[in-house]
Parts: sequence; C-alpha cells; structure tokens
Amino acid sequence: MNQTSRAAAIQVGIAGLMALVVMILGVVWLKEYRLGQKKTYYFSRFEEVGSLSEGDPVAVRGVKKGVVTAILLEDQGVRVEFDLQRDVVLHPDVELRVTNKGFLGEKYLALDPGVTPGAFDSKKPIPGRFQSGVPEVISGAGDLITEATELSSRLNLMLDAMDPATIEKAAKNVEKASTSLAQTIEANRQNLHLAVADFRSAAKKLNSIASTNEAEVKASISDFGNASRKLSTLSDQLSSTATSLDRVVMRLDRGEGSLGKAIQDSTLYLEMRETLRNTNELVKDIKKNPKRYLKIGLF
Repeated sequence: MNQTSRAAAIQVGIAGLMALVVMILGVVWLKEYRLGQKKTYYFSRFEEVGSLSEGDPVAVRGVKKGVVTAILLEDQGVRVEFDLQRDVVLHPDVELRVTNKGFLGEKYLALDPGVTPGAFDSKKPIPGRFQSGVPEVISGAGDLITEATELSSRLNLMLDAMDPATIEKAAKNVEKASTSLAQTIEANRQNLHLAVADFRSAAKKLNSIASTNEAEVKASISDFGNASRKLSTLSDQLSSTATSLDRVVMRLDRGEGSLGKAIQDSTLYLEMRETLRNTNELVKDIKKNPKRYLKIGLF
C-alpha cells in the first residue's frame, strides 16, 4: 500500500469515527441524557392519560426534571412510569397530574412534590389525575352540539305534529295575557311604589324596635325557651298520667278490684234498681198516707 492510499484510509477511519461520535451524541441529546446525572424511577396510575406518550417531559413546579419512560394499559386504568432527577425530593403528599403544554393539547406530567415532612416511598404509586385540556373541551362541546341538534329536531317534529291554528291561538293568548299584565302593572304602578315604600318603612321600624328593645327581645326569647321546656315537661307528665289512666281502665275492664267487680257484676245493678224502685214507692205512699207513718202523742 502506497503512502497516498494509507492517508486516504486514515481519513476515512477518522471520518467514520467522527460520524459514530456524532450519532451517539445525537441519540444522547434526543433521549435527553446527561452524563454523570443520576435519576430515580417512579410510577403512577391514572384513569386516563389522553394523548400522553413516552418521551413527554415531567415538570416540577414548571421546571423540567424528568421524562416519561413507559405507558402501560392496565385493567383498571393506565400505569405511567417516568424518571426523575435525584435532586428532586418528593414528600408524602406529592401529587401528579396530566396537563396541557400548549393550545394544541401537547401533554406533560406536572408534579407537585408536596410539603408534608418526610420522604415519599418510591415503591408506591404516586396519586395521579387527568386534567382536561382544549381538545377535551372541544370534544365535549361537539357532543353538546350533537345533543342540541337532536333536541332541535325533536322540537321540530313536535311542532309539525301540532295544529298550526292551536299554536297561533296559544301565542295570541300569551300575548294577550302579557299585555293585560303590563297594563295592570302600569295602572297600579303608584300603588306598587307605595307598597314597596310601606314595606321599607315597616322594615326600618321593625329594625329600630328590635335595636331599641334588644334586651327585652332576648329576655322574651329566653322566656319562650323556658316555657317550651316547661311545656315539654307538662307533656311528659300528661303522657305518664294517660298511661296510668289506661292501666286503671284496663283493670276495670278486666273486673279487677272492688270497683271492677262492681262494674262487672250485673246482680249489683239489678239490686240497686230494685232498691230505687222500692224507695220511690215508699216516698209515694208516705205522701199519700202520711198518718200511717207519723204518729203524734200528747203527754
């Protein structure tokens, strides 16, 4: 190999080596690696993540401190894994949310490290929530427009099914009622103003009376409270008395005690009637023949 060929080979080797170095540096830049910088692995779970993808940034209070490394669909949600620079200290009340970086809906992870004393256990998932952005709002607006269109179609069908004469008559009745109401208000405008003025005056007087007699009002309220408590006590006593009377009536109804036996015994009733009848006959006979029962002797 001559000297020229050897120089060309050396140049080709140097160019290839430089291209390899440039390629490595480009990959490192694209992956956002930093030499000598250590990172910590964390993961979180979301109900949904929108258009979040691997490689999206993780910002701690607006400062980029990590990158999303994996997004995995699970049975009950989405698992998001990310690396975070070790100079970021996470506390037990750490929060994570998927939010928007721009108007077009670019996603990133917004991390709030928290303030509660202590360190977050990296083996546990960070609580995550999804924050709706412009695309989600537009999508929701589209659904709302669709529902409004369906409602309008149904209203049109209903109006088409109704008799135009009926609709016109109803509109005229509404217009007539509105006109009558306006005329009534206009005719009684002064009375309405007077009523409002009287109401304001009464409210001011009531407020003045309440302010002037505040102590009496408080005393009245206190007396009312005492009376309510006494009424409650009286009600309890009446309830107890009613219960006692109910027990007495039940005993009488069962024929217990002297009075109960007397009420239940029909013989006593018959004897009392016979006694009253004999007494009445005796009184009648005394009135008719008083000499038979009254004898006067002279000594």
